[in-house]
Amino acid sequence: MDPSGTAAAWLSFTVTAIGLGSLMSQASAIREQMDPFYNTRGAEHLGTWVSRQLSSPWYRIARPSPVGPKITAKLSDGFCGLNVIHISRLPFEQTGKANWTALLAVLHKRQLLAARTPPFEPAVVDKKEGVYVIEIEGAANVPIESPSWASLQTRALVRHGSTACTVVSRATLITLLSLCNARCTFRHSGAAGHRAAYASYSGQWYIEWPIGAPAVVHFAAHDSHALSSDVYPASFERRVDKCIQMTAGVIVAPQPSKLKCAFPGRKPPGRWLLEYQPKGFPGAHGSRHLYNMMGGKVYEVDFLFARKLSDNGDLPPGALQLTLPSKETGRNAIFLIPSMEQQLLAHLMDCLPWSPLSWSIHRGLRDLLLAFSKAIMDQFRRSFAQKLREIVERRPERLEARGWETNFIRESMPDIAFSSVMAGAGDSGDAVRIVTDAALLLWDGPTNELDETRFWREQLDSPTKADEPLTAEMVVALTKCFVLEWSIEFDYQIYHDLPTELLFG
Repeated sequence: MDPSGTAAAWLSFTVTAIGLGSLMSQASAIREQMDPFYNTRGAEHLGTWVSRQLSSPWYRIARPSPVGPKITAKLSDGFCGLNVIHISRLPFEQTGKANWTALLAVLHKRQLLAARTPPFEPAVVDKKEGVYVIEIEGAANVPIESPSWASLQTRALVRHGSTACTVVSRATLITLLSLCNARCTFRHSGAAGHRAAYASYSGQWYIEWPIGAPAVVHFAAHDSHALSSDVYPASFERRVDKCIQMTAGVIVAPQPSKLKCAFPGRKPPGRWLLEYQPKGFPGAHGSRHLYNMMGGKVYEVDFLFARKLSDNGDLPPGALQLTLPSKETGRNAIFLIPSMEQQLLAHLMDCLPWSPLSWSIHRGLRDLLLAFSKAIMDQFRRSFAQKLREIVERRPERLEARGWETNFIRESMPDIAFSSVMAGAGDSGDAVRIVTDAALLLWDGPTNELDETRFWREQLDSPTKADEPLTAEMVVALTKCFVLEWSIEFDYQIYHDLPTELLFG
């Protein structure tokens, strides 16, 4: 080929290549402009979930929607199939702008243990024992191998505003609020829609449901704490089923007992007679709807029915009179408890589930059990508080092994435990964690064996004197009552304010 022909061929090839490159560049730009998720596909938005995204060939104009986790939580199924979850107050892995990435960074499959002093080594992962050991002392950002939720089933994300949302059911949302020990701090329903805010131990929750638009729930981790200054263990254990049962006002005795009993709601002022009704929960109003929604079997549950009495009616013989809060501020409701129901309440007090954190609790259950246990709790309160102070001072090394900060254990923890018990009530999750971990110093068995004691039933039959030494079982029973005192009222009828599905932004 002559030089002119060669030049023409190369020129034609060059022009064609430039043209194709220009077309591909324009196609890529058009593809980006057509993608509704164009600015939500990176690690800045999806966090660690960017590695789970599906690849798309260059020649396809439409890109598939990004995927996120399918988050489910119910009494019957646990959180994504797990009933025991370990919760941290702060995220322990990379999060993105999508709020659900922050939630998955404070909920963990296994325990996180802070390596503050020997013999722990930083960044060591012991998967056989189910404990992930991390180092957090003096570090602003902690590189750890965290128990990941990468194995969760995925679903296509939904674009809403500037974020990519997953979809959750209202049952899942209520379970998560209960799991994180949430309390309502703001609620408004009006012509413009519904808004609510919930403060929880692991972060802040916000719900928005404008008229004519989808309902959206947001979650933000705390910005008031830092890993380098947190003196508490990195995580603690929560049981999904027990959290929901306490929110719904149902106490389930450990096996082999078949006792399952639900409590009535808060009543108007007046006189009420408490009646035990076997399998009476299906006829109750209120929390049975929530219990059904969560996958609970309502037909298996007994019920404590509150029957209205006239002001001049006869009192049942041997009835215990309790004064409870009523629906009207400043006025009380008088409950009369017959002998059989007193035995049942004592049994239910003994079967309160163990928890290292306070409950988001059914207020009828809390009112009735607190009034029933108050006299005995006050009788042992000072000796119980002193016992906790002494055991923390004697066994600081065991608390260090659980992840508590050394100086905090020796300088502050004994007095905080004592003062919290003596206060009689409060809403600090930190104080509850201190008291419950101090009580566990007297217990060497598995924590699920703490779900039942015999202390309260024995107090009805043969009361213990206040000056007698406290046994480990007595400390456990009094600790569970303390957790009840510090638990937070939760509106179990919150489902009326929510649609069946919400976007989790």
